[in-house]
Amino acid sequence: MPKQRVIVITGASSGIGKAIAEQLSEQGDRVYALARSLTDSESDSESNMQSRQLDVRDPDAVNRVLSAIIQLEKRIDILILAAGFGLAGAVEAMTPYEAQSQMATNFLGVCHVLSPVLRQMREQKSGSVIQIGSVAGFLPIPYQACYSASKAAVSALMKATANEMKPHGIQCMVVQPGDTRTGFTDARVISPATANLPDADRCLRSIERMAADERKGLSADQMAQLIIRRLNRRKIPIQYTPGCLYRLAWFLNRLLPVRVIQRILYEMYAR
Repeated sequence: MPKQRVIVITGASSGIGKAIAEQLSEQGDRVYALARSLTDSESDSESNMQSRQLDVRDPDAVNRVLSAIIQLEKRIDILILAAGFGLAGAVEAMTPYEAQSQMATNFLGVCHVLSPVLRQMREQKSGSVIQIGSVAGFLPIPYQACYSASKAAVSALMKATANEMKPHGIQCMVVQPGDTRTGFTDARVISPATANLPDADRCLRSIERMAADERKGLSADQMAQLIIRRLNRRKIPIQYTPGCLYRLAWFLNRLLPVRVIQRILYEMYAR
């Protein structure tokens, strides 16, 4: 592996993606930070990080930006997929547009980025892909059903990709963070039609409970440190759930009957 790795990070304008980008550039890696809200910039003498404006929902823009990076650097050593947002509200109130928007960013955006990067990694016979998922991917949260579905989808995608790419020296890891203090909480989109439902109060209580838990969670910097420790290993885990509490939750989810898990989630977020 080169001394200065070339790292591409989507969703790098805020939260975990931004924290990872900053920490990796500080440790000497050459980082390309991609996000819709960023503007194109070149690294200076004090930074190893460059930014590029990119909407992962636009496959043409994805190919254009990634092709330019590959042409310049001749390789991509690590891809970190952190772009995404949260849609909340009752499934009953969800519109097709809202569901499409959630999946377009959180799932299809990942597919758009993966294709050109995996081709390059296969040619160089090395590389690592890190997907920022969520505990909601294996513990579907009431009133955040579509978000949970999108995280379950990228988890399955990453695990399947790991086996496809294994013969080519490419490793994959899906990270399943729990509650984390980031701008994600305030940026959560709530389906407006939920307010018209008879049990709208239940939904709002659930979302407020989730927001309160997130604000008490690890900071984005702390979460980034935990993730970077894993991706710096020669052999990375296929699945990583940061924090003892959430690793226990993952274990219990595999051990306990589904009805028990469902009852716990009901009491926490749907009562």
